[in-house]
Amino acid sequence: MRRPALAIVAVLFCSGLAQAEPLNYNVVNLEASSSQDVSNDMASATLFVEINNNDPAQLADKVNQTLAAAIRVSKQYGTVQSAGTGYTTYPVYNNKTSKQDGWRGRGELRLTSRDFASLSKLLGQLQQPLSNGVPMQLAGIRYGVSDESRKAAEDGLITESIKAFRQRAELIQRGMDGAGWRTVNMNVNTQSFEPPMPRPMMMKAAMSADNPAPPPVEGGESKVSVTVSGSIQVQ
Repeated sequence: MRRPALAIVAVLFCSGLAQAEPLNYNVVNLEASSSQDVSNDMASATLFVEINNNDPAQLADKVNQTLAAAIRVSKQYGTVQSAGTGYTTYPVYNNKTSKQDGWRGRGELRLTSRDFASLSKLLGQLQQPLSNGVPMQLAGIRYGVSDESRKAAEDGLITESIKAFRQRAELIQRGMDGAGWRTVNMNVNTQSFEPPMPRPMMMKAAMSADNPAPPPVEGGESKVSVTVSGSIQVQ
């Protein structure tokens, strides 16, 4: 009685193999990309103040006063936004005795704007003595593309990259003497390359010791690219 049962199982197993998905042949991996230079329409600047004091409380108060004064000035420029502040403190040691000599505090103010002219004017103003007599210093300016401009550029590049992907797929199909092709999978990746931040010493060269001139704010361009990669099956 057991042998017929085994025969039935064998028949069902063979039937399952016959109905299984056939192996995929002529699968080719490929990619296509496109890029575009997009004008930077966003600038981010970082200013800082560093003060030494033996009393940590007085030090923090002096730094906070400077940041508060800088924020008040910044609010006069409606097209410039504050991206936040930061504060750090660390001990200062005597080079001869290696003993702690006091404390140094550093306060930072980060600003962003799409109005380069107003930002440049504000930066020059903040580097002059503020209401408490302490000026800010410019650490650097970084340029980039706003989210709206980047999305608009990426949407156009995605269309171009997919078109280039299809053209390469058709080229591969003809090279393999295929009757057609179909997409197995597709990945879309976007990337943006921003210009490097200018060195602080380069920006200091544009300022005099007594009256810092507004640093030139020129956004330049960033490269936005889209890559479409995936697999096709030539039929």
